[in-house]
Amino acid sequence: MRIVVFVGPLWVLLFSHVTQAQEENPAGPVPSSDAGNREQELEARVNELEKKIEALSARVDGPTGAPTHDVAPVDPDLARAVEDDAADRTKAQTSVPIDTVQPIVVPIAKMNPDISFILNVGGAWYGKADHFKQGGHAMDDNGIAVQGLEMAVSASVDPYFRFDSYFQLTEAEIEEAYLTTLSLPLNLQARAGLMNAAFGRENGMHLHSWNFANPPLSHTRFMSEEHFRGPGVELSVLMPLPWYLNLIGQGFGTTEELGFRSATFGSSEENGSSRIEGLQDFLYVIRMESFFEMSTDWSLLIGLSEGLGQSKFKPDGRTYLHGGDLYLRWRPVSSGHGEFALALTVEYLLRDTALENARLRDHGGYVQLDALFTNRWMAGLRFDTTDPWQGVPPNLEQSAGWQRRGSASITFLPSHFSKLRLQGDLGQEHDRDGLGYAVFLEVEVSAGEHGAHKF
Repeated sequence: MRIVVFVGPLWVLLFSHVTQAQEENPAGPVPSSDAGNREQELEARVNELEKKIEALSARVDGPTGAPTHDVAPVDPDLARAVEDDAADRTKAQTSVPIDTVQPIVVPIAKMNPDISFILNVGGAWYGKADHFKQGGHAMDDNGIAVQGLEMAVSASVDPYFRFDSYFQLTEAEIEEAYLTTLSLPLNLQARAGLMNAAFGRENGMHLHSWNFANPPLSHTRFMSEEHFRGPGVELSVLMPLPWYLNLIGQGFGTTEELGFRSATFGSSEENGSSRIEGLQDFLYVIRMESFFEMSTDWSLLIGLSEGLGQSKFKPDGRTYLHGGDLYLRWRPVSSGHGEFALALTVEYLLRDTALENARLRDHGGYVQLDALFTNRWMAGLRFDTTDPWQGVPPNLEQSAGWQRRGSASITFLPSHFSKLRLQGDLGQEHDRDGLGYAVFLEVEVSAGEHGAHKF
């Protein structure tokens, strides 16, 4: 390049001057006064040569600093990187005063929580006017219905607490709102607020987690039309064992005005004094969950649940609810076919309720088989049953006779945020002749942050 042609000889000239100065005094050191004069002379020559180099450089680059036709164009990305590096160096060298009086605050929680809206719209057609009526999110009449519009809000508040809430806009009702601890010792975790009871598998699922358009018959009979829930506290512990074993204990207030809902246990308004007077008026739930990974493809979850609370039929009488559930899943991940999966769910419940002079016992459950063919298609089969076992309820509307129902569904998932489901039911009850059928078409869409769909 031309600048090298001009600058090179100048550096040679500078080196020759220094060498000449050394040769003029080969004998060794000179007096201090002469050495000082010599250093000043050399410094003056160096300054003069540097000025000549700068003048030659300016002449080669031109008056505007633009490169001549002999100089290769500069890469704009490289030039931008050089400018950014120079700016960073300037910032690093600039001293910033630190306020030693005010504390340094580090934000932990997000300013905006995760918010999602989930809409379920469906149509139903029943072959008989007198058919199963489940209430809640189930479609009980012919026509089109909005099953639910849920707003879910969640956020990690800080390293110690998490907040979750689920508000049902169609009914202007809070389904759940609770806090969860995140850093308790000894594998402990606590929750407090309005929450679903940890009883069985179905009760903890929200509408968008269902694999069918309606809940099992046993859920409506023993849990609630929507969810068995209430205001309360929970403490769980993950046991230090070679396999997964989680123990959960819950205590609930039973005041309906504060959100208590149960088809089995009586509320505080139904007991002798119409108010909570002691520990015996609370509802208690315990659950054990044990998970086994039997192989790469097979997994098994076993759960046992127990509830103890007030009777609906006898003031200060006791009611017990026993439950067991099993979830077996096969997903051939080892053979490279992880999209296909089969899941078997079995749940059984037994209720023992105090009457005035006797006890009422009834039971029921369901068997459900779900098949995931691809990421977009899944199908399900389910059989429900409920039966009275012993005793006669004083009010038959509060405890129906035997019920049987079979259901089949197929679901298409266009994306992670939408579902289309077609379902058919065949059912029969003790006081109705013949089989009744029903057909459902359901659409679900969601917007915003929400968890992954589980299978």
